Amino acid sequence: MGQPLAKQLITLYFDLREHGLAEDSAEALTCSRFPDLDGDVYEAFLRQVRPAHRRAHGVFFTPQQLVAAQVRLAADVLANCFGCSAGFGDHRVLLVDPAAGAGVYPLAAMADTAERCCAAAPRIVAFEARPGAATLVRARLSRAGAHKVDVRVEDTLGAELQGSAPILVCMGNPPYRRGRALEATFATHTGVHGKNLHNAYVYFWRWALRTVFQQREGAGLVSLVTPASFLAGPGFGGLRALLRQELDELWVLDLGGDGRGARPSDNVFEIRSPVAVTMGVRFGCASPDPARVWFARLDGTRAEKLDALDRVRVVRDIAWREVDGGPQAAFVGRRVTRYHSWPLLTELFPLQLSGCQMKRTWPVAPTRAAVLQRWQTLLEFEGADRQRAFQVTRDRSCASTPPGLFDGAPRQPALATLDTGGAPPQVVRYAYRSFDRQWLLADSRLGDFMRPRLWRMAGPRQIFLTSLLTGVLGDGPAAVATALVPDLDHFRGSFGGRAVIPLWLDFEGTQPNVDARACDVLSDRLGIAVSPEDLLAYCYALLSSSAYARRFHEELLEPGPRVPVDVSVTAFARGVELGRELLWFHTFGTRIVSGRALHGRAACIDAPSQPTCFRYDDGEQRLQVGNGIFGPVEPGLWSFGVSGLRVLPSWLGYRILPAKHPSLLDDIRPLWTDTATHDLLELLWVLEGTLALQPEL
Repeated sequence: MGQPLAKQLITLYFDLREHGLAEDSAEALTCSRFPDLDGDVYEAFLRQVRPAHRRAHGVFFTPQQLVAAQVRLAADVLANCFGCSAGFGDHRVLLVDPAAGAGVYPLAAMADTAERCCAAAPRIVAFEARPGAATLVRARLSRAGAHKVDVRVEDTLGAELQGSAPILVCMGNPPYRRGRALEATFATHTGVHGKNLHNAYVYFWRWALRTVFQQREGAGLVSLVTPASFLAGPGFGGLRALLRQELDELWVLDLGGDGRGARPSDNVFEIRSPVAVTMGVRFGCASPDPARVWFARLDGTRAEKLDALDRVRVVRDIAWREVDGGPQAAFVGRRVTRYHSWPLLTELFPLQLSGCQMKRTWPVAPTRAAVLQRWQTLLEFEGADRQRAFQVTRDRSCASTPPGLFDGAPRQPALATLDTGGAPPQVVRYAYRSFDRQWLLADSRLGDFMRPRLWRMAGPRQIFLTSLLTGVLGDGPAAVATALVPDLDHFRGSFGGRAVIPLWLDFEGTQPNVDARACDVLSDRLGIAVSPEDLLAYCYALLSSSAYARRFHEELLEPGPRVPVDVSVTAFARGVELGRELLWFHTFGTRIVSGRALHGRAACIDAPSQPTCFRYDDGEQRLQVGNGIFGPVEPGLWSFGVSGLRVLPSWLGYRILPAKHPSLLDDIRPLWTDTATHDLLELLWVLEGTLALQPEL
C-alpha cells in the first residue's frame, strides 16, 4: 500500500476512535488486510475496525452497480432534458455529494464523463464530516485525476453551499441512523407516526431540497439512496407532499430488501431495512403543478438486483408505472383495480389503538405461576439490585407511581417502597401473539404504555382485531381476532403500531366502533338488518383467509386492507356465517358462543415432561415436544403463519426454549404442566378449524 496510505489509514482510525467508532486493536491497522488505493479502502477499513457499525449504518458500502446506475440515470436526464450531452462534464452542471464516504459518487461521475468522451472534468463539491475519511476521498480523487474537487470537512446538515451553477445536482447515499434530537417537535406536529421522522436520511432530504430548489431559482436534480420507509409510511406524508411540490418529475426505484418484515427479500446492502433510489428533477422555475411520479420495483436475489442495475443505461430501460393520488399519497405504483374502490377496514371501523407496550418481557409469561414467581423474586431484591432486575426505562423505574390501570383503581405506591412478600398485582390472560394467550401482571407500574383505554373496553362482548395497518402484509391472515387485550406486537411479533381495532368502544358493548352510516347503508342495500357484529364477522371472513393476501398481493404493497361491500345478500350472509365461526375459533370459544366445546382431531399421545426441544415429523404428521407426542398434526398446521410469524413454533418457543432476552427475571422459566398440554391441544384444534374453513372463504 505504501507509507502515505498507511498514514491515511491511521488518521482515519484515530478519527473513528475519537467518534467512538473504532476498536482499540492494532490488528485493525495491518495494511496487508486492505486493497490498494483504487479499491474501497474506507469500506475495507471499517469492515475490520467496526463490523457492527458497518452493518448498522449500511451507508459506507454502496455497491458499485448501484452507484453507476444512479449516475447513468442522472446523466441521461441531464442529456435529454437539459441538452447536457457531456453529462456531468457539462460546464453548466455542479455535482454535490452530501455524504462522500469513500468518494464513490464523484469517481463514478468522472468515469461516466470520460465514457462520454468529454475532456472537461466534472465540477464537484463533496461534504464529509470525518477528517480521516475526507483524506481518503481527496487521495482517491487526486489519483483519478480530479485535482480540483472541493472536499469539505464539515457537517452537511449545517452547511451552506457556496457557489452555484445553472444546473445543480445533489447525489449520494446519506446516512440513515435514527436519532431522538427532534423527537418532541415531531411528536407535537405529526402524532403517533412522527417518531419515524427523526432519522438522518429525512434531514438529508430536507437539506437537499432546500439547497437545490428552495434557495435558488432554476433547474436541478436530486438522486438519493435512502430507506424506503418514506414511500408509503403515514408519518412521511409531509415529505411526499414536499417532493411533489418542489419537483416536476420524480422516479422511485424500490430495491426492496426488508429482512424483518412480512415479506422478506434480499437487500443490495448488508442491512435488513428496505431501500430505494429516488431521483427528482425540476426543469426550471418552480411550477404550481405537482410532480409526475413514476415507480418501479426490483425483485429477486441480491445478485439479480445488482445485475439488473448493471444493465440500466437510461431512464427508459426501467418499466416505470405512474403513481396517482393526492399530495401525501404513497409513492407506490399500482394498477387501479376494483380493489381500490372498496373502503378501507379503518374506514368501516374508525378507531384504532396501539396495543400494550411493556418495554420489558418479564411481566408476561406462558403460565400464571411464572409471572407470580418473577414478582416475588423482584421484591426479594433491594435498592439498585431491584432497579436492575426491574429493567429501568425512560418512562418506568421502581420510583414510578402512575395512575391505576383499571377504572377506579388508586395510584399505587412505588415498587421501591414494597417489602418482600407484597401482594402481587392482578394476573390476567393476555393476547401476547397471534393465537398465543399468555399471562400478564396487569399493573401500570410494570409497563411503559399499558393503554388504559384498551382495558376499559375489555368487556365480555369485546372482540379486538389486530393487523398491519401501516405496513405491508405478508402471507396468511390479514387480521387476527382476540377476546383479550392485545400486545403492541400481537399480530406478527414485531412492527406493531396503532393497529388494534375494537368492536366496541365501551366495556358493556353498547357503543359500536363502526362508521355511523356503514350498517344503515348495508342494511338498505341488502334488504336485511346488519348489526356491528355482522359487519365484523363479514370482514373477518374475508381478511382471515390466506387467499385474501395471495389475491391482492400487489395491492397490499400499499398499506391498509380494503373490504368489498358491493356484494349480494347471499354472499354477505355466507360471509357473516363463516366469519362468526372463525371468530368463535380464534377467541378460543369465548365469543360468538355456539354452545359447543372446542375440540378437534389432534390428541396427546404421550404427555411431555419438562421438554427442552420440539420437532415436527412431516411423514408421521406428529409433533414431538420433548418426550411427548401429539398427533395427527397436518403439515398445514405446522406451517401456518401470520405475515412471517410461524404460530406453532413461536408458541412452543416461548414455553420451551431459553428466554429471548435473558435477564434476572426472564430467566425464571415456566414449567410444563397438564394445563400447557391442554393449551397446546386447544391451539391445534383452533388451527384445524381455521384450515378446514379456508376452502369456503
